[in-house]
Amino acid sequence: MTRMRKMEAPVVIVGAGIVGGAAAYYLAQRGLKPLVLEKSAIGVEASARSAGGVRAQCRDRLERILAMASIKLWEGLEAELDFDMEYVQGGNIRLAAGEERLAQLAAEAEEELVDGLAVEMWDRDELRRRAPYLSEMFIGAKYCATDGVANPILSTWAFAVAAKRAGASILTHTEAIAVETQAGQVTSVLAQGREGELRIDTPLVIHAGGAYAPQLSQTLGINIPVEPARNFIGVTQRVKPFFTEFLSSHDMRVYFRPARTGHIHVGGVLVTANTSNKIVPAEGLTHLSRIALAVPMLGSTNFLRAWAGTLAMTPDRLPIIGPVEGVQGYLLAAGFSGHGFCLGPIVGKLLSELVLDGEASMSLAELSHSRFAGTQPTT
Repeated sequence: MTRMRKMEAPVVIVGAGIVGGAAAYYLAQRGLKPLVLEKSAIGVEASARSAGGVRAQCRDRLERILAMASIKLWEGLEAELDFDMEYVQGGNIRLAAGEERLAQLAAEAEEELVDGLAVEMWDRDELRRRAPYLSEMFIGAKYCATDGVANPILSTWAFAVAAKRAGASILTHTEAIAVETQAGQVTSVLAQGREGELRIDTPLVIHAGGAYAPQLSQTLGINIPVEPARNFIGVTQRVKPFFTEFLSSHDMRVYFRPARTGHIHVGGVLVTANTSNKIVPAEGLTHLSRIALAVPMLGSTNFLRAWAGTLAMTPDRLPIIGPVEGVQGYLLAAGFSGHGFCLGPIVGKLLSELVLDGEASMSLAELSHSRFAGTQPTT
């Protein structure tokens, strides 16, 4: 019988995605050396399987304010982390194929401008002038020049490497399976790794495990209203670069991200809800062929490969960030509903402030777990 190993850590972070990695980095930078538990490997789960968009536009206002702050961090991250993340502030075009969608974009633009986000509305003629490669089916668009893209795999690794360099520890292939408490205070985390069971004594846990947040939280009697859903992405053969923007069409349920290498990442919006299955469904492959409808000149372009990822969806499609009432020392950063990649840096920084300063420099009150009914601890 394998003996349970024991460790101590001032804070345990569950999940080494971009949020968990950023939290580890900012904590370690300020002297608190966290222990990060990753159930698989770095750069293979949801963050690395994301679209790689770094955008502030087309969000709920609560997210938009966070995204704007996060983009300010993104602009200096490569120099700060000493890591090439392939970040390009090349703009983001949100396309409209009909008048109803165009009106929705215009209404969003009014709110965004009030918040200080510089966006432009383009009619058909301006869209043709600025993006002549697009299909004639689009009648207009909303454009944000400060939005951009980054390589999601490299970005996830960048924070992990920087966190370790600053003093954090990361255990891969180690899954957190339970959180223990005494008198409502976190006392330890039980984990399962390749070398057997592990108990880590700690007063603080930051759960940034995405769609897996409910399972661990249930060991505390806490209901986390997060369900998994599947996204899928295909990558084309290399083409001569002809655009820098992230392109998205809700009408067609498709988006495009140009990569530095000349490949184009083409993604589809949710195809299957309530699943963690990472196999690309047949209908997903068919959906990717719509690339030719949006960008006709890509009609003869071949796809090299495709993959799926797991999104963590909340009922209101907004993340849950901050402490959980009733359990001292348990913080959540989950349920980003497919919008979390851009937010990773600022959320990690704010979590470090909650731990070290007792409060964050930006309000997270409206993103608290307590906004959902029936989520109080049951034990």
